[in-house]
Amino acid sequence: MPELLIVLAIITILAGLLFPVFRMARASAKRTACLSNFKQLHVATSLYVADWDDRMMPVNHQPAAPANSSNDRTWVQLTLPYARSFSIFNCPSDYGSRPSTESSFDQDLVPGDAYSKYYSASLRVNSGYNFVYLAPVYQAASGAWISDPKSGSALSEPSKTLLFVDTVWGRTENGTPFGGGSWLVVPPCRFTIENGIKRDTFSVAPGAEVFAPSEGWTNDQDSPFVYGSAWPWHDGRVNLIRLDGSASSIPAGSLSAGCDVQEKWQGVIRDPDKYIWSIF
Repeated sequence: MPELLIVLAIITILAGLLFPVFRMARASAKRTACLSNFKQLHVATSLYVADWDDRMMPVNHQPAAPANSSNDRTWVQLTLPYARSFSIFNCPSDYGSRPSTESSFDQDLVPGDAYSKYYSASLRVNSGYNFVYLAPVYQAASGAWISDPKSGSALSEPSKTLLFVDTVWGRTENGTPFGGGSWLVVPPCRFTIENGIKRDTFSVAPGAEVFAPSEGWTNDQDSPFVYGSAWPWHDGRVNLIRLDGSASSIPAGSLSAGCDVQEKWQGVIRDPDKYIWSIF
């Protein structure tokens, strides 16, 4: 009997030592798989840009009108034919429930469009698009909403500029993530100071209203917009990929490097070299 107790004690000690190692190994594998997904998505994006006159993907086809799966397409659906697998848009570390590809089945019966069924699901992917800089949507003086996808080859410093980042859809009252991810992500800052003059880094008409899920980041630590919908699925770190295809995992707080974060984009970009969002 004493020998059995000793064996059980040894097993308990070993389990206590090994389980954290197994957990870390599993988390590392998921982080690596997520980075691989982003690299595949970058390839799909590059193929799309090459086919569409060197233009980045628009956010969607109906920025102003009531949109649904029968009259609209998201950037995810536009890229999907080049990606082939919808799974690469999602993070393996996100176990939350999200809309299935058949969640709006009645409207999804669009003849000749095999990807129409992904409309609802495409809004909840974990790949947040840096659209405010790469494909902004703004309201013109006429009241019309304008979509302005940028030229891929004209984007400066692609090795420094964010393309996609891990995201979350929503948070419960206690801050727990739910609902999957968000197809769009919002930058922490908008303005910079040059020669004492405040300059708008969003390439839209002066004073124009910009479409965005939120007006900058929030101070509410339980909000999905605390990082502009970006989310650290990997032990406090977010995975991201830049325009040049370089992928990395960084602390969530580093997403605001170079920026004095304040709500409603009231802060300014202090160090453009560190700010990974802007294309200029």
